[in-house]
Amino acid sequence: HGICKESCLGISSFSFALCQFYDFEAADRIGRLSVLLLEKCKAEEYRSYIYLLYYGNVRCWNVHVEQSLEKLLHGYHVGMQTGNIADAMINTCVFLFNSFVCGKNLVELKKELDLFGGKMVESKHIGFHHLVRLTDLMITNLLISNDSPSLFAGENTEVKILLEQATKDKNTFTICHVYILAYIEAYIFGEYELAANMIERRLEVEKTVSTRSHYFGMIDFYDGLVFLAM
Repeated sequence: HGICKESCLGISSFSFALCQFYDFEAADRIGRLSVLLLEKCKAEEYRSYIYLLYYGNVRCWNVHVEQSLEKLLHGYHVGMQTGNIADAMINTCVFLFNSFVCGKNLVELKKELDLFGGKMVESKHIGFHHLVRLTDLMITNLLISNDSPSLFAGENTEVKILLEQATKDKNTFTICHVYILAYIEAYIFGEYELAANMIERRLEVEKTVSTRSHYFGMIDFYDGLVFLAM
Protein backbone atom coordinates (compact mmCIF):
# COMPACT_ATOMS: atom_id res chain seq x y z
CA HIS A 1 0.00 0.00 0.00
CA GLY A 2 3.03 2.28 0.25
CA ILE A 3 3.51 5.64 1.93
CA CYS A 4 0.48 7.61 3.11
CA LYS A 5 -0.29 10.50 5.45
CA GLU A 6 -0.25 8.27 8.49
CA SER A 7 3.26 7.05 7.66
CA CYS A 8 4.77 10.26 9.02
CA LEU A 9 3.25 9.41 12.43
CA GLY A 10 4.95 6.03 12.52
CA ILE A 11 8.27 7.42 11.31
CA SER A 12 8.28 10.22 13.90
CA SER A 13 7.36 7.76 16.66
CA PHE A 14 10.24 5.50 15.59
CA SER A 15 12.55 8.51 15.66
CA PHE A 16 11.46 9.29 19.21
CA ALA A 17 11.90 5.65 20.27
CA LEU A 18 15.50 5.63 19.03
CA CYS A 19 16.31 8.38 21.55
CA GLN A 20 15.51 5.92 24.32
CA PHE A 21 18.45 3.87 23.02
CA TYR A 22 20.68 6.97 22.80
CA ASP A 23 21.02 6.69 19.01
CA PHE A 24 20.51 10.43 18.58
CA GLU A 25 22.08 10.73 15.14
CA ALA A 26 19.83 8.10 13.59
CA ALA A 27 16.84 9.50 15.50
CA ASP A 28 17.44 12.96 14.04
CA ARG A 29 17.88 11.65 10.51
CA ILE A 30 14.64 9.66 10.67
CA GLY A 31 12.83 12.50 12.43
CA ARG A 32 13.74 14.88 9.60
CA LEU A 33 12.28 12.35 7.16
CA SER A 34 8.99 12.43 9.07
CA VAL A 35 8.87 16.23 8.78
CA LEU A 36 9.67 16.09 5.04
CA LEU A 37 6.90 13.52 4.54
CA LEU A 38 4.55 15.70 6.59
CA GLU A 39 5.14 18.58 4.17
CA LYS A 40 4.89 16.39 1.08
CA CYS A 41 1.60 14.79 2.18
CA LYS A 42 0.24 18.09 3.53
CA ALA A 43 -0.84 16.17 6.64
CA GLU A 44 -1.66 19.28 8.63
CA GLU A 45 -3.79 17.34 11.13
CA TYR A 46 -0.65 15.50 12.28
CA ARG A 47 1.72 18.48 12.40
CA SER A 48 1.22 19.22 16.11
CA TYR A 49 2.03 15.64 17.13
CA ILE A 50 5.05 15.30 14.82
CA TYR A 51 6.45 18.68 15.88
CA LEU A 52 6.10 17.62 19.50
CA LEU A 53 8.11 14.43 18.97
CA TYR A 54 10.74 15.84 16.65
CA TYR A 55 11.23 19.46 17.68
CA GLY A 56 10.25 18.92 21.30
CA ASN A 57 12.42 15.87 21.86
CA VAL A 58 14.57 14.37 19.11
CA ARG A 59 16.10 17.50 17.57
CA CYS A 60 17.10 18.95 20.95
CA TRP A 61 19.68 16.18 21.38
CA ASN A 62 21.50 17.35 18.26
CA VAL A 63 21.11 21.15 18.15
CA HIS A 64 20.59 23.81 20.80
CA VAL A 65 17.18 23.63 22.48
CA GLU A 66 16.47 27.26 21.62
CA GLN A 67 16.39 26.47 17.89
CA SER A 68 13.23 24.37 18.32
CA LEU A 69 11.14 26.80 20.38
CA GLU A 70 9.48 28.50 17.40
CA LYS A 71 8.45 25.16 15.91
CA LEU A 72 6.85 24.10 19.21
CA LEU A 73 4.82 27.31 19.27
CA HIS A 74 3.76 26.63 15.69
CA GLY A 75 2.78 23.11 16.74
CA TYR A 76 0.59 24.64 19.44
CA HIS A 77 -1.20 26.98 17.01
CA VAL A 78 -1.76 24.25 14.40
CA GLY A 79 -3.05 21.87 17.07
CA MET A 80 -5.59 24.45 18.22
CA GLN A 81 -6.69 25.09 14.62
CA THR A 82 -7.08 21.41 13.74
CA GLY A 83 -8.80 20.40 16.98
CA ASN A 84 -5.85 18.45 18.38
CA ILE A 85 -6.08 20.33 21.65
CA ALA A 86 -4.17 17.81 23.77
CA ASP A 87 -1.21 17.80 21.35
CA ALA A 88 -1.32 21.59 21.30
CA MET A 89 -1.13 21.74 25.10
CA ILE A 90 1.76 19.28 25.29
CA ASN A 91 3.61 21.41 22.75
CA THR A 92 3.22 24.39 25.09
CA CYS A 93 4.36 22.36 28.13
CA VAL A 94 7.55 21.41 26.31
CA PHE A 95 7.95 24.92 24.90
CA LEU A 96 7.73 26.50 28.36
CA PHE A 97 10.10 24.11 30.11
CA ASN A 98 12.59 24.15 27.23
CA SER A 99 12.47 27.95 27.37
CA PHE A 100 13.61 27.69 30.99
CA VAL A 101 16.27 25.12 30.11
CA CYS A 102 17.83 27.38 27.48
CA GLY A 103 17.90 30.40 29.81
CA LYS A 104 15.02 32.54 28.61
CA ASN A 105 14.43 35.83 30.44
CA LEU A 106 12.40 34.90 33.53
CA VAL A 107 10.09 37.93 33.31
CA GLU A 108 9.13 37.03 29.74
CA LEU A 109 8.80 33.36 30.67
CA LYS A 110 6.51 34.22 33.60
CA LYS A 111 4.14 36.03 31.22
CA GLU A 112 4.05 33.02 28.90
CA LEU A 113 3.46 30.64 31.82
CA ASP A 114 0.48 32.72 32.94
CA LEU A 115 -0.89 32.95 29.38
CA PHE A 116 -0.66 29.28 28.47
CA GLY A 117 -1.54 28.12 31.96
CA GLY A 118 -4.82 30.01 31.62
CA LYS A 119 -5.50 28.39 28.25
CA MET A 120 -4.97 24.95 29.77
CA VAL A 121 -7.51 25.68 32.49
CA GLU A 122 -9.98 26.98 29.88
CA SER A 123 -9.63 23.81 27.82
CA LYS A 124 -9.86 21.66 30.98
CA HIS A 125 -6.42 20.07 30.51
CA ILE A 126 -5.70 20.17 34.23
CA GLY A 127 -2.88 17.60 34.18
CA PHE A 128 -0.85 19.75 31.79
CA HIS A 129 -1.71 22.81 33.83
CA HIS A 130 -0.25 21.16 36.95
CA LEU A 131 3.11 20.73 35.17
CA VAL A 132 3.10 24.33 34.00
CA ARG A 133 1.97 25.57 37.40
CA LEU A 134 4.92 23.89 39.12
CA THR A 135 7.33 25.69 36.81
CA ASP A 136 5.37 28.91 37.32
CA LEU A 137 5.71 28.65 41.11
CA MET A 138 9.47 28.15 40.85
CA ILE A 139 9.95 31.03 38.40
CA THR A 140 7.85 33.32 40.60
CA ASN A 141 9.98 32.44 43.62
CA LEU A 142 13.18 33.08 41.69
CA LEU A 143 11.89 36.48 40.57
CA ILE A 144 10.75 37.77 43.97
CA SER A 145 13.34 36.13 46.24
CA ASN A 146 16.94 37.05 47.02
CA ASP A 147 18.02 34.64 49.72
CA SER A 148 14.68 33.28 50.89
CA PRO A 149 14.17 29.57 51.58
CA SER A 150 13.49 27.29 48.66
CA LEU A 151 9.84 27.10 47.67
CA PHE A 152 9.91 23.30 47.79
CA ALA A 153 11.56 23.24 51.20
CA GLY A 154 8.76 25.20 52.82
CA GLU A 155 5.17 24.38 53.53
CA ASN A 156 3.79 25.55 50.20
CA THR A 157 0.29 24.12 50.22
CA GLU A 158 -0.15 24.09 46.46
CA VAL A 159 3.06 22.14 45.84
CA LYS A 160 2.14 19.62 48.56
CA ILE A 161 -1.32 19.10 47.07
CA LEU A 162 0.06 18.62 43.54
CA LEU A 163 2.64 16.11 44.79
CA GLU A 164 0.09 14.22 46.89
CA GLN A 165 -2.29 14.01 43.92
CA ALA A 166 0.48 12.82 41.59
CA THR A 167 1.49 10.18 44.16
CA LYS A 168 -2.12 9.05 44.52
CA ASP A 169 -2.48 8.79 40.72
CA LYS A 170 0.93 7.04 40.46
CA ASN A 171 1.93 9.77 38.01
CA THR A 172 5.68 9.18 38.14
CA PHE A 173 6.43 11.80 35.49
CA THR A 174 4.88 14.60 37.54
CA ILE A 175 6.49 13.32 40.76
CA CYS A 176 9.93 13.37 39.10
CA HIS A 177 9.17 16.81 37.65
CA VAL A 178 8.50 18.13 41.16
CA TYR A 179 11.79 16.77 42.46
CA ILE A 180 13.72 18.04 39.41
CA LEU A 181 12.40 21.58 39.89
CA ALA A 182 12.95 21.26 43.63
CA TYR A 183 16.65 20.48 43.44
CA ILE A 184 17.34 23.01 40.67
CA GLU A 185 15.76 25.72 42.82
CA ALA A 186 17.47 24.45 45.98
CA TYR A 187 20.84 24.53 44.24
CA ILE A 188 20.26 28.10 43.01
CA PHE A 189 19.49 29.18 46.60
CA GLY A 190 22.58 27.37 47.90
CA GLU A 191 20.61 24.71 49.80
CA TYR A 192 22.81 21.84 48.70
CA GLU A 193 21.67 19.27 51.27
CA LEU A 194 18.06 19.82 50.25
CA ALA A 195 19.06 19.53 46.58
CA ALA A 196 20.85 16.23 47.26
CA ASN A 197 17.81 14.94 49.14
CA MET A 198 15.53 15.80 46.21
CA ILE A 199 17.89 14.00 43.81
CA GLU A 200 17.74 10.88 45.99
CA ARG A 201 13.93 11.00 45.98
CA ARG A 202 13.88 11.38 42.20
CA LEU A 203 16.23 8.42 41.79
CA GLU A 204 13.98 6.28 43.98
CA VAL A 205 10.98 7.08 41.79
CA GLU A 206 12.97 6.41 38.61
CA LYS A 207 13.65 2.87 39.81
CA THR A 208 9.95 2.14 39.16
CA VAL A 209 9.90 3.36 35.53
CA SER A 210 11.47 2.06 32.32
CA THR A 211 12.83 5.43 31.17
CA ARG A 212 14.06 8.50 33.01
CA SER A 213 13.90 12.21 32.23
CA HIS A 214 17.11 13.69 30.84
CA TYR A 215 16.06 17.08 29.46
CA PHE A 216 18.92 16.97 26.97
CA GLY A 217 21.67 16.65 29.56
CA MET A 218 20.34 19.25 32.01
CA ILE A 219 19.51 16.65 34.66
CA ASP A 220 23.00 15.18 34.60
CA PHE A 221 24.46 18.70 34.64
CA TYR A 222 22.62 19.68 37.83
CA ASP A 223 23.29 16.27 39.39
CA GLY A 224 26.97 17.00 38.87
CA LEU A 225 26.73 20.53 40.29
CA VAL A 226 25.03 19.29 43.45
CA PHE A 227 27.60 16.49 43.83
CA LEU A 228 30.46 19.00 43.57
CA ALA A 229 28.80 21.35 46.07
CA MET A 230 28.38 18.69 48.77
